[in-house]
Amino acid sequence: MIMDDSNIQVVKDMFDRFRAGDGPGFLELLTDDVYWDHRGPDGAPFNRLYEGREAVAGFLEDIGSAEEVVLLDDREYFVSGDRVVCIGFMRFRALSTNKEWESDFAMAMTVRDGQISHWRALFDMRLEADAIAG
Repeated sequence: MIMDDSNIQVVKDMFDRFRAGDGPGFLELLTDDVYWDHRGPDGAPFNRLYEGREAVAGFLEDIGSAEEVVLLDDREYFVSGDRVVCIGFMRFRALSTNKEWESDFAMAMTVRDGQISHWRALFDMRLEADAIAG
């Protein structure tokens, strides 16, 4: 089966720019009205819903002041129309406690006209929140 991988490439570019700390480049890959769902348990100040590119810029600031990437490994991609799911593994270090946490993840995104319009991550957010809260 021949498949258009352009939507997967948008998501791969998102991971590359996040790992590189390229906030402006990362934000260019999002629609103006992006729906960015990082809701999770108390303990991480960025565990909430963000709507719009400017709000996601705030997410990047919040996460960057709370933790740093040790490893972000986007391993497998699945696509169905405008939906892309990435399966991978991540390890972060909380800056306030120096505690590391790690989890497998699944991230589901909708790509519209070459930009991400919807994002949701599934991983063990309790580990993240506990590492940040101490």
